[in-house]
Amino acid sequence: MALNTYPNLTNASTDTELIRLWISQKSPTTQKTYITISRQFLTFAGKDLEEVKLEDILLWLESFQLRGFSQNTVNNKLAAIKSLFGFGVKTGYLRNNPASMIKTIKAKDALNERILENEEVKDLIDAASNERDRLILILLYILGLRISELVGLNWSDFQPTDDSVTVTIFGKGHKTRTLLITHQLWSELNQLPRSEKTEAVFLSRFGNRLDRHAIHRLIKKAVEKAGINPHTSAHWLRHAHACHSLNNGAGIDLLMKSLGHSSLAVTSRYLHVQPSECTSKFIDLD
Repeated sequence: MALNTYPNLTNASTDTELIRLWISQKSPTTQKTYITISRQFLTFAGKDLEEVKLEDILLWLESFQLRGFSQNTVNNKLAAIKSLFGFGVKTGYLRNNPASMIKTIKAKDALNERILENEEVKDLIDAASNERDRLILILLYILGLRISELVGLNWSDFQPTDDSVTVTIFGKGHKTRTLLITHQLWSELNQLPRSEKTEAVFLSRFGNRLDRHAIHRLIKKAVEKAGINPHTSAHWLRHAHACHSLNNGAGIDLLMKSLGHSSLAVTSRYLHVQPSECTSKFIDLD
């Protein structure tokens, strides 16, 4: 258990104040997730962060495993707690970091179970309730957007050129990337209503920016109508974009840039989802 050798860099005097400081520079989505996880943990532990021991964290993680949570979910919760304790030590608020003793267990890569076929994507888009929802599904798929990136789209992010229309995406980790859509799709987007309240492309019926929960609901509704895998989500369309573009000849470097991945290793996962070559072809049981 590492002892704190950092100087005291914060005036935070309570766990709540530390958590508020910890999440202050993270994205809104990450802030909500980290607040939920930290509250879960502190409620379970029943003590202040300074009093938490290694056993408290291990028991908390085990409680999720016993309830059938996936290893990926458990890993995400552990990552948040490790980040919180690491931040607490570096700011001088905490004297030690019990979470540093816990290693993440590698989870099964079930990406291949979350890939839609081309026809399933078409069926999903066709099942949209209205034109706004149809365009949302199209953009999620053809651009491989994260749901937060789609929600954040503004009209000023689109710039028509002679050949196509560029779309500036403000993505994860505050990174910006530029993607392309056709003039035809741009024309269809321009038929959507606009609001004086916001520059958002996708609006609620009250003229406000559509939120991620509304996107989840409209996708669930389209999924039910299309009759495809009920677990299908916005991120499944991002996975489908990656696999389908690779299958159609896109380079792995280009895909990495288009998806906004931090490294080629992350993007390379998609190379193994639908392999075209395998040594099993060379095995003969006859």
